[in-house]
Amino acid sequence: MKINLVLFSLILILVSQLHAQKVGLVLSGGGAKGITHIGVIKALEDNNIPIDYIAGTSMGAIVGGLYAMGLSPDQMIDILKSNDFKYWSTGEIQSDNIYYYRNADPKPSFVDFRLKINDLDSFNLKDYLLPTNIVSPRQMNYALVPLFAQANASAGGDFNKLMVPFACVASDIYNKEAVIFRSGILGDAIRASMTFPFMFKPIIIENRLLFDGGIYNNFPVDVMRDDFKPDIMIGSVVANNPRKPDEHNIVMQIENMIMSKTDYTITKKEGILLKFNLSNVNTFDFSKIDELVKIGYDEVMKNIDEIKARIPRRISIEELTEKRKKFRDGFPPFKFKKIEVEGVDSLQKIYIEKVFNYDNKIFNLNEFKEAYFKLISDDKISEVIPHAIYNPSTGYFDLNLDVTTQNQLKVMLGGNISSSTSNQAYFGVSYQNLGEYAQTDYVDAQFGRIYNGLGLGTRIEVPTQKNWYLKLGVILHKFDYFEGNRLFYEDNRTSYFNQYEGYSKLSIGFPLTMKGRMEFGIGYGALTDNYLQYRDLTGLNPKNDKSAFSLGNVFAKIDSYTLNDIMYPTKGFSYSTSLQLFGGEENFKSGTDPVLNVSDRMDLWVQYRAKMDRYYPLKSNFTVGAFAELAITTRKLLQNYTVNLIQAPSFQPTPFTRTVFNDAFSANQFLAVGIKPIYQINKQLHVRTEAYWFIPYKTFIRQSDNSPGYSDAFRSSQFMSETSLVFNFKIASAAFFANYSSSPGQWNLGINIGFLLFNPKFTE
Repeated sequence: MKINLVLFSLILILVSQLHAQKVGLVLSGGGAKGITHIGVIKALEDNNIPIDYIAGTSMGAIVGGLYAMGLSPDQMIDILKSNDFKYWSTGEIQSDNIYYYRNADPKPSFVDFRLKINDLDSFNLKDYLLPTNIVSPRQMNYALVPLFAQANASAGGDFNKLMVPFACVASDIYNKEAVIFRSGILGDAIRASMTFPFMFKPIIIENRLLFDGGIYNNFPVDVMRDDFKPDIMIGSVVANNPRKPDEHNIVMQIENMIMSKTDYTITKKEGILLKFNLSNVNTFDFSKIDELVKIGYDEVMKNIDEIKARIPRRISIEELTEKRKKFRDGFPPFKFKKIEVEGVDSLQKIYIEKVFNYDNKIFNLNEFKEAYFKLISDDKISEVIPHAIYNPSTGYFDLNLDVTTQNQLKVMLGGNISSSTSNQAYFGVSYQNLGEYAQTDYVDAQFGRIYNGLGLGTRIEVPTQKNWYLKLGVILHKFDYFEGNRLFYEDNRTSYFNQYEGYSKLSIGFPLTMKGRMEFGIGYGALTDNYLQYRDLTGLNPKNDKSAFSLGNVFAKIDSYTLNDIMYPTKGFSYSTSLQLFGGEENFKSGTDPVLNVSDRMDLWVQYRAKMDRYYPLKSNFTVGAFAELAITTRKLLQNYTVNLIQAPSFQPTPFTRTVFNDAFSANQFLAVGIKPIYQINKQLHVRTEAYWFIPYKTFIRQSDNSPGYSDAFRSSQFMSETSLVFNFKIASAAFFANYSSSPGQWNLGINIGFLLFNPKFTE
């Protein structure tokens, strides 16, 4: 009887322990190495080992937080493999999210300097010229909302009420202490925990500037022990204390400077330690996901007998799935109603509110996403930190926006360095004012041998339900075209001809989705061409002939753009189409025979142009671009043969061809098609070949008296090709190129570094 009683008591104690036993999982930081934690979790789940609490730092906080909010290991792997995570971790804005409407007028600048205006007339350079972070936070700021806001709402901001109770660690470098997050905004807590110094921008929470938790506590065993008091812990360690840095490894040097030594141990009594040697994996190498998950999984399986012996309690996959489903079914739908804007004045607040919610309607996550990326595309906005806070009294999320505006004055420097005549310097200044409307005033100046230009204007943007802008621009510029443009040109050559233009255009624009815009406008221009009728007279220094035009126009154009580079794109597309009505007069003054002079010759004509440039990826490192351009003008023949060539629409598809004038590729009506095979050597270096076929409807012919005429239809065509080796810097491009055209049948070699962007001509 006594034996049976003792046996029964032992069984009761064992059953009680089985049910009471709680398991805490501690995940270290370690950058990309922390992906190994997912394999650990997956193996524990597959063997029905329960996870009752999670504490993590840095990447351990990311993995732990995702698991705590109800994602399975496979779902976490899918997130890490997604393009969304790539954009989040690199700071690159996905092309679909770039708002072309606000970025349709690029400048040839290498660098921008933001200047702060104090007391109206005092100018102070930004206190920090060096960047505080390498990775832009803009993509991450958005990503944290759809990823964590619903789980945070379901838990009421209490991390103990997540599917798995959770805590993570960040670092307050001013007070030199670890900060433990047990509640608050889940996305902010995880963002703070993984903010590696200089790589990611720090986050301010409750007036504390917070960085990566690994600085002071990279393996939060003490947090697990003190907060959750589990019966047993499993620790997953993918990091080591910093070793002596190599003189060439900046990341190791930073780690040694800022990181305190961490105790990466768990006593045998407290639990089980899984330690991984991943010295071959870099901190930011997120490409080895499957390999790292397998390493974590296999290590658990090596120790599974010990783990099962120490943790006799089990939770089935069915129970876990039901638990996960129950928690995630409690997520409120993403519907936004109230908007709160901080960090800006009252007029700026009105502008921002209209961007997000013009007519005070309830809006969903997709509408929030579109409005967010529209706002950060505005050059007057430095950063927007959104928070979605669930309001149980309304059943909707409140959208809190912490907005930082840019300094109002921007100075831009840039241009192009070339082996030929196309050396250019660019200097620009813009003043930006964000109030109830957004206004930008600008002055642009370019200096060089082939192009000199001055542009000034203003753009006022009105944030209505559909958005629209009003733009006024004035351009004064001169083009000098030289006879030939070969490698290492002779500086003493005279130009073949030059063009002076002064014009003004007033336009109104509207967005067409995220990628396009429609613009209508009017303009007036005074154009002067100075030229010689025959090229062989260039060296004899005769007086130039001069054709002057006074023109007005009305225009409409539509364009759409997603190209990844202004000079040498490799992906995306660009479409444009324009219709213009011109009217005005032509005046001709002969340099040799006044009898030929012509005054006030009137003309009215219509011009249509369309262009397509699209890139199709065929393999990971091979892309083919397709190009087409159509030009049709009803302009009548001008006074002489030469000025017709100069004034007609020209085909200039590459950076080099924009710096020379080739009369064989000039016609009043033409179709041009092209193909561009591109081989990507790596992310920065590629080789491209471009081949174009130019088909004019009719070519200009010179009559015996130098008057113009037309050939028969489709009597000739031209071929052009260009091969380039291109290296893309972060701020510009460098290219060594070889260009060939069937007329005059010669090769041109050259080197360009920078941007060759000229103001458009009046008739373009």
